[in-house]
Amino acid sequence: MNAQTLAQRLEEARRGLLDLSTRNRLLALPKPGRSRGVVLLADEDAGFILDTLLAGKPLGFEAAPDAAPDAATSPADPEAPASPDAKPRRRRVTKPGKAEGVEAAAAGRTRDEWQADDLLRARLTKEELARRLRDLMADARTAREETGIATLSLGIGTLSWRDPGTPGTERLAPLALLPVTLEREGISQRFRIRASGLEVQENLSLRQKLATEFKLALPDFDAEAYDPDGWAKAVATAIGQREGWGVDADGLALGLFSFAKFLMWRDLDPAANPGLLDNPVIAALVGGGMLGSAPPFPDDADVDAEIRVETLDHVVDTDGSQALAAEAVRRAAQAPTGQRGHIVIQGPPGTGKSQTIMNIIAQAVLDGRSVLFVAEKLAALEVVKRRLGTVGLGAACLELHSEKQSKRAVLDELRATLALPNVPRPDGDAVVKRLGALRSRLNAHAAAMAAPVGDSGRPLHEVVGSLVALRAAEVKAPDFALPAATWDTARIAEARDAVAELAARAAEGGPQSPWRGVTAALSAPDQDRLLARLPALIRALAGGAAAQGFGEVIGGTDDVEIVFDHHHGVS
Repeated sequence: MNAQTLAQRLEEARRGLLDLSTRNRLLALPKPGRSRGVVLLADEDAGFILDTLLAGKPLGFEAAPDAAPDAATSPADPEAPASPDAKPRRRRVTKPGKAEGVEAAAAGRTRDEWQADDLLRARLTKEELARRLRDLMADARTAREETGIATLSLGIGTLSWRDPGTPGTERLAPLALLPVTLEREGISQRFRIRASGLEVQENLSLRQKLATEFKLALPDFDAEAYDPDGWAKAVATAIGQREGWGVDADGLALGLFSFAKFLMWRDLDPAANPGLLDNPVIAALVGGGMLGSAPPFPDDADVDAEIRVETLDHVVDTDGSQALAAEAVRRAAQAPTGQRGHIVIQGPPGTGKSQTIMNIIAQAVLDGRSVLFVAEKLAALEVVKRRLGTVGLGAACLELHSEKQSKRAVLDELRATLALPNVPRPDGDAVVKRLGALRSRLNAHAAAMAAPVGDSGRPLHEVVGSLVALRAAEVKAPDFALPAATWDTARIAEARDAVAELAARAAEGGPQSPWRGVTAALSAPDQDRLLARLPALIRALAGGAAAQGFGEVIGGTDDVEIVFDHHHGVS
């Protein structure tokens, strides 16, 4: 596939990751009460709210008062009943530049005073607000557990804009987002939000929307120097005097927002990542092909021959296929830069993929390498992290997902790890020597069991297995021995066929039977004498004795007739 076609396919794949439609709540907040994923807040001071949360203080919620004038006594807790001493509240005055009809502050307090309390007001009834907050908390927890991404954020500031296709509809998009956590605290189980410790981030989807469809370039966003009023003014300057457009620095919305696919879209930009199209993995994925590398080991590879005993650095039990998979990754990492390949390890559930990942990470740590372990589900990350901790490698793991990706959390974990005492490297020579000796003994035993017995072509384990099966079936061992150890495969097959034919003829009976005249009507003394002479008869047969010698071996008897037939032997 040429470079132009590959670039086109990559661009098509990137467009599938980017949602610039009004279905994206990062570009168009739903109307109040329209979506369980967003709660719009009413007439708050964004600067005060941001400073409070960044200072580590929580904020509660309050529902809008009912329509009746005497019912405007909603308590701070949306789920708690009104108490007799609850402070009465009046309708809020309209903030300059705000829409009319915003609910009132507490009676007897100025607007600045009620905006400076620790409550966030929402244009919802008490029951509806409680239900929405429960849904938000559950959905945020599910998203964090399944993907490891913190999606709950407080949208700060809004841009009202209009789509040329629907100029009569006003859309609201958040300008910036502060990741937060939603919790229920205290005996009354009141809902509260706290800052999660992550930095304020700009609305990247909005930036791309404005650049792609409206040719508007927003200024650079500085998270450390972010100020709601300052960023709102910068956005207002960038959009200019567009009809029907406006910026509200104090617009707030609590909801589930995610940039995961947008960040993938940005990382897959060839302009931002030169050489991206030269990556064989990208070419294979986008081009619909496969990486054309041969398997690192054949299916019948000898594990002990491929992996030296000195490099058996497995921290958990492993079988042959898992050991070879870990060794393949290790060799690929140790290869020169231009010769490193890509390895795909696959298997159904229960085949030990997590154990293999643990051994791969442990080997990399031992070799002084760094490993980036990513997974679609957070549970997979946590399982590997927990198991590495049980084998003493927990300090080597740095978690970078959900709330643990903040700068403070990363620095704290690095500081705690660096404060740990150095672990002395153990002297493993004695262990390695004993392990090598044990492995050699086991391999020698396996080789002996697989070796053929004499010229028979049958492996020893098959012979031993047959004998064990006969003993389990309580078959008595005969009192004679055949020189089968010196027989080759053809001789064994010939003897087996002869026995089968002899058994078939004996079963036929009749005058033509080779057993004609042989009966079981032997007296007890004759049976004893015959059984006593059978070993000598068998030795004579093995030595090729002539037919006339059989009578001398057996001795004269009136009840036994011995007939020698060149084709069927003795009867």
